[in-house]
Amino acid sequence: MKKRAEISVFGIAQGVGFRPFVYRAATDLGLKGYVRNMGTRVDILVEGEEKSIQKLIDAVSIATPLARVDDVRVKWMDSHNEFDRFQIFPSAAKGTDGFIPPDVATCDACLGDIYANTRYRNYWATSCVDCGPRFTVLEMLPYDRNETSMVDFPMCPDCEKEYTAPLDRRYHAQAIACRTCGPSLTLHDSRLNELGDPIKTAADLLKNEKIVAIKGIGGFHLAALLSQSDRLRTLLGRKSQPFAVMATLDMAKKLAHVSDEEGKLLISRQRPIVLLRKREPFPYESVAPGLHTIGIMLPYTGLHHLLFEHMDEPLIMTSANRPDEPMTKDNEDAYSRLKGIAEYYLVHNRRIVNRCDDSVVRVVMHPSFIRMSRGYAPTSIPVDVKSDLNVLALGPELTSTVTIYRNGHCYISQHVGNVTNPGALAYLEDTARKLVKLTQTKIDIIAHDLHPIFLSTVLAKDMAAEFEVPTFAVQHHQAHVASLMDPGDIIGIAADGVGYGSDGTVWGGEIFADFQRVGGLLPVDMPGGDLATYYPSRMVAGILHSLYKEEELKNVLRECWLPHGEREIQVVLRQLERGTNVIQTSSTGRVLDAAAALLGICYERTYEGEPAMKLESAAIDGNALAIAMPVKIVKAQDGRSVLDTKHILDRVVIAKRERKKIRDIAAAVQRAIAIGFAQMAMEAASNTGIDTIGISGGVAYNSAIVKTIKDEVTSEGYKFVTNEKVPCGDGGISFGQAILTARNYDND
Repeated sequence: MKKRAEISVFGIAQGVGFRPFVYRAATDLGLKGYVRNMGTRVDILVEGEEKSIQKLIDAVSIATPLARVDDVRVKWMDSHNEFDRFQIFPSAAKGTDGFIPPDVATCDACLGDIYANTRYRNYWATSCVDCGPRFTVLEMLPYDRNETSMVDFPMCPDCEKEYTAPLDRRYHAQAIACRTCGPSLTLHDSRLNELGDPIKTAADLLKNEKIVAIKGIGGFHLAALLSQSDRLRTLLGRKSQPFAVMATLDMAKKLAHVSDEEGKLLISRQRPIVLLRKREPFPYESVAPGLHTIGIMLPYTGLHHLLFEHMDEPLIMTSANRPDEPMTKDNEDAYSRLKGIAEYYLVHNRRIVNRCDDSVVRVVMHPSFIRMSRGYAPTSIPVDVKSDLNVLALGPELTSTVTIYRNGHCYISQHVGNVTNPGALAYLEDTARKLVKLTQTKIDIIAHDLHPIFLSTVLAKDMAAEFEVPTFAVQHHQAHVASLMDPGDIIGIAADGVGYGSDGTVWGGEIFADFQRVGGLLPVDMPGGDLATYYPSRMVAGILHSLYKEEELKNVLRECWLPHGEREIQVVLRQLERGTNVIQTSSTGRVLDAAAALLGICYERTYEGEPAMKLESAAIDGNALAIAMPVKIVKAQDGRSVLDTKHILDRVVIAKRERKKIRDIAAAVQRAIAIGFAQMAMEAASNTGIDTIGISGGVAYNSAIVKTIKDEVTSEGYKFVTNEKVPCGDGGISFGQAILTARNYDND
């Protein structure tokens, strides 16, 4: 029986070869009609045999490798015999119910073209519908060439022929280009003189220990041999923050242990930086000092692959910016901002519309995002939330992202970074406005962190005044728990470095039941406030001062380090005695920092999470059961169960004086905190009848802590979850803010 069907496909269906796929499938099935890109959804109107139409519906539900189909809606009717063939119609109105795919690595077919005797031979910007830049060149949806920076490069006849041939894999590949018509690559010295044979010459310069700024898909990298890490570190002002490394797979396996799951991530279309365990002895310790991991990514553009044709060793490939600044993306900006750092510039003339840093992934229970960006974001995520509100969420202060909630979906941006200065704030605002523009959303409310003086909070209020909409403050750790995205009731462990609590204190180690705070770590003093986050020996004093006599505490602090020595010890103790410039915190990160200082592992935080990360690395081969750590859970004045961390730190002091192995003490500290969290979470679960326990926050990157909690709670029959779709750190906060605002604002 002949029928007619209107089919609407929602999800990621642009820039993924979806329309040619539909064309081929419909033609093979003898169907007539058309497929049309509606901006962020695809509409198909088709006539033919009912069984054939159903086969087409089944096919589009699976779609192409880069597509993600969230929903397929079908309206059946009688055939009109309107069409004589199947066609691909030009894009029409701009829809608002899906999203585009992020940038992905050059595919094997295009690499074959680059290396074979084709017109794409050795052309660095070769791509097709299955690969290459998308978001980073996009001005506006629908994802058509005239809405991208590729509009600057009119197609030559050969490219246009492939672009308009429905059976060609470059059909409607919006970034299609060749050396005849596409963007070009040049190499310049520090005086901007142009040098010949840019890729080979750049490789020769790198091999001769030069630092080269390389313009990629979403911004600039600084590239150098691993042996140049100390020099690059000095020039960038990055005292000990680890550098990312680019290497071939064989090179990567010589530097680090690569599991099957990690290997799949490395060679995936997304090509993230994967944190891998170093092989020992590691020959380039200053690349990632004090850590047991190193971040490695494989080449992901034609330029990278061609560069590594001339390299026989890995390269540092780090974002080209000073600490806390946005990634450099424009040529002139690079020449200015990187002056005195880069000695040469390998650049192209394709505009980067949207900067996008490299993603960072670590396998904990499963692949976990530390930074969700190139290859994965921006993206849309279906959520189990029903609301008529359109929410814009601006995230916290550190490792920020932006999220829009609309109609059961969250649209999450690429990584923005630390919003602590005007340049970073401008990037956050630009990202928010572009996300609103791309999704064509009329914002009803703007969500922000509860902290009143975060720059993101200030921006939220400014934009709300402009849009004439209200704002909604979301507590940091409640947003962490919401980012777990478990549709049922959950006992949430939120463990991180800092978050402004609803009681005005600094939280960071909390247990929530139905988003009510029911437990956590014992609040302790932070002498000097934020100074204690930079110098963890101050946290040693803040945690132990109520347990130790003054002279005993002085002796402990003398075994640690403070920048002003004995004089600072005296100041810290007076602050604690008088309560001057002292705030309280329940932060898990601050306890781990204090343990790192006590053990001589890290005395100064030069990047976010450094002391706790180095503690984890020190503990990696430790025996957590070799030291008996007290897990003392007491009741707070408000009736909450809290883990008394003073006694854990006291046991660290004793174990160190007993000359126990540092790695065993470090491992035992992590285990004690994990056991404490697990016991409090299971108590809350028992009291509420909730059977799912989850952890989010920066501490959830610590594999030892997460595994211990998981083992404890699952052994008692509870389900255990961690973040899968978004980062468990602050990069997932905007997502949680959007969900909680959509759920709760009407009831506020």
